[in-house]
Amino acid sequence: MSAAPFRAVGGAILADHGPIRLTDARALMVAYAREAAASGGRWRDLCGGRAQALSAAVTEAMAWRRAAGWGDPEQADG
Repeated sequence: MSAAPFRAVGGAILADHGPIRLTDARALMVAYAREAAASGGRWRDLCGGRAQALSAAVTEAMAWRRAAGWGDPEQADG
């Protein structure tokens, strides 16, 4: 796999298996970052890349949701 399977599309965060909630994306981002910090070599690179991709997707989704009028971006997952 050459790219992390996380993207922000229209305020949603998509993984290779479908949409994930903003809170779940944040928790997964933290888990990948911790794993990257505790690992080495290729595993560190893979987990670090996924954490970065999730961070970018979360940031983009939150910006889109705020622009769409959501005062609390988490509520869009309601």
